[in-house]
Amino acid sequence: MADTLVGKVLGAADGEAGAPQVSLGLIMSDTALLSGSDDPAHLEGFGPIPAELAREIMADACTSDEVIWLRRLYTSPTTGELVAMDATGRFFRGSLARFIRLRDQVCRTPWCDAPVRHVDHLQTHADGGPTSARNGQGLCESCNYAKDAPRWRTRPQPDGSVAVTLPTGHQHRTRPPPLVTIRSRQVPALRVDYVLAG
Repeated sequence: MADTLVGKVLGAADGEAGAPQVSLGLIMSDTALLSGSDDPAHLEGFGPIPAELAREIMADACTSDEVIWLRRLYTSPTTGELVAMDATGRFFRGSLARFIRLRDQVCRTPWCDAPVRHVDHLQTHADGGPTSARNGQGLCESCNYAKDAPRWRTRPQPDGSVAVTLPTGHQHRTRPPPLVTIRSRQVPALRVDYVLAG
């Protein structure tokens, strides 16, 4: 039984020791990864880290015999928020659930900063709500159960925010926090020395 446990933990078959399976959620801009930019990175479960440290983590992983999976996540060029991703399933599983956890970071209920425990629909699946990043939200367990109370309503808005209407009639809007810092990049001026006319 001990050999089976070791094999399962280390990801090997028949109890033979293998490399442990480790997943590290490191989010950084392409310019921070490839161009030496100082845009801070985001380490899942920790928060912002310096770009230099994130590049060191990537370089150390690339020089070893580890298997590396890179997943491209796209952010809005103006707000820095992660943008939508679609899925075909009914439940938020796998990469879609992880995407929403990375995007929201904490419970999406306006007054709650508890860790995300559930990923659920804004507009319920029974009411025709799709299983997509735009219609998904990360919630703590308590807020996820509370949103099923009578006259509690949540709806995605066109600008990416979530409108929460409470049973009292009060309405609040929330947005996920930005994960990357967007700095304005100036386009170099174009200078024309001469023009040939024919």
